Amino acid sequence: MTSAALILAAALAADASQLAALETRLTAEPENLKAGAEYRQLAIGDNGYDRAIGLFERLSERPNAGPHLFLNLALAYIDKIPAVGAFRRISIGNKATKALTRSIELEPSVIAYAARGMVNLRFEKGLFHRTPQGVADLEEARRLAASRSRSPYVARIYVALGDGYWRLKNRMKAREVWQEAARLFPSDAQFQFRLGSPESVVTNAIDRALDAGARVDTSLREVLPD
Repeated sequence: MTSAALILAAALAADASQLAALETRLTAEPENLKAGAEYRQLAIGDNGYDRAIGLFERLSERPNAGPHLFLNLALAYIDKIPAVGAFRRISIGNKATKALTRSIELEPSVIAYAARGMVNLRFEKGLFHRTPQGVADLEEARRLAASRSRSPYVARIYVALGDGYWRLKNRMKAREVWQEAARLFPSDAQFQFRLGSPESVVTNAIDRALDAGARVDTSLREVLPD
């Protein structure tokens, strides 16, 4: 076996060991949001989408399943969406929305509202017209995040919220959102781009950003402590 193959085998073995250790930990601490996020990121690297979903689904059947567990379940579904075809994405997106709704019922949170809003924005095509619900969720996420308005995660909420208003043809409201965000996050080029580019360019950029097949960062590294 070559040196490169040995290194790869060792890395795969280490990842497998970490996945197993995190599964044991999450079985004992299902509300550990950080451990769940670490586990999901390892699963993505190992193409272990179904493994992660299976774990969180089993844990969600417990009578005392809590909001963080349902949030990690929803994010595990979201992680899988880019890895499947367009038709299956709809079913997985629906499952993610259902899990996020349950998380919100148990404990309303910025992350759950923002994630549900972003899922709704990405499933607007065909018979599904979810942008109004997505905008409503993102507005609630913005309201809940008011006390930590300079967090990088909040910048993502502003981007998506403005994109949602733009898709609803409310260009004035979209620009108001991006202008507010540009004041809060002056070094974030996304807002200046949206405010300074021709409408056709902005529309194309939003279409790419809201493509259900595009992978999104679900690591929660912007909101969880190191």
